[in-house]
Amino acid sequence: MPYPAPDGTELVEHLGAGATFDVALVRLGRPPRAPALVCKRLVPGVLHEHAGRAAMVREAKALSLARHPALPALARVGADRHGPFLLESRREGASLRDVLDGWRGRGRSPPASLVVHVVRTAIETLAELQELEDAEGPLGFVHGDLGPDHVLLGPLGDIGLVDLGAARFRGMDPDLETADRGTLPFVAPEIARGESPPTARGDVYAMAATLVAFATGAPLTRAREQAAMLVEIGESGLRLDALAAAEALSPGQRRALVRALDHDPERRVESARALLDDVDAGAPRG
Repeated sequence: MPYPAPDGTELVEHLGAGATFDVALVRLGRPPRAPALVCKRLVPGVLHEHAGRAAMVREAKALSLARHPALPALARVGADRHGPFLLESRREGASLRDVLDGWRGRGRSPPASLVVHVVRTAIETLAELQELEDAEGPLGFVHGDLGPDHVLLGPLGDIGLVDLGAARFRGMDPDLETADRGTLPFVAPEIARGESPPTARGDVYAMAATLVAFATGAPLTRAREQAAMLVEIGESGLRLDALAAAEALSPGQRRALVRALDHDPERRVESARALLDDVDAGAPRG
């Protein structure tokens, strides 16, 4: 069955389906050169499930609250005979996974200058999102599912974050709370064990894990199967031995990332801003 573009739009390209969302590019039918929008629908398996509906509402509410250049802009929320849908702006860029795979395809690692830029800019972007406020105070923004597929490197070197179905935010209706754990192996141990919902501190951990994977290109766990990976992360955390050989980063910057990935959440930095301060303090002098 062709992807059901909402009324008033035309299908540009079907991008694919994940565990929750079926995603396509569509274009509003009015202007002849209107920019393409991302359309998200629930996959059939979760269309009538509470978790699926909650993910769609969370993404819509998070994008309506957290307006920032790093995030897509919400264009429309609607429903038709195929179910609910979201229309949001397309965040330009390549995922960190694709960037790393591209360099590997050329038989090389990403240049040191690119690694340093991505590490610092990604942490700074998360810090800005965690510090967003409105007239009522801090938004309490939590992405909830950071990983190499959801962190984008834009054409101007900017960092974008996409896929906010696991997001949390100030004043969220308790009925929207579901057992989200994010993407393995980038999940904080306490979240992997089911002891905590997604949190800002969990986002810092997930971003640090994502950046270590980008800087090293090495596996973060011995396990390869999801169930075994979940147990390994919950019990002992990540493998970080390859980080010592990541010469693009200074020893101080590597230590900052290791601290952010401590198995004990009480020993980790509490915010992306604190991690950014540690990374800057560990940067080479001169």
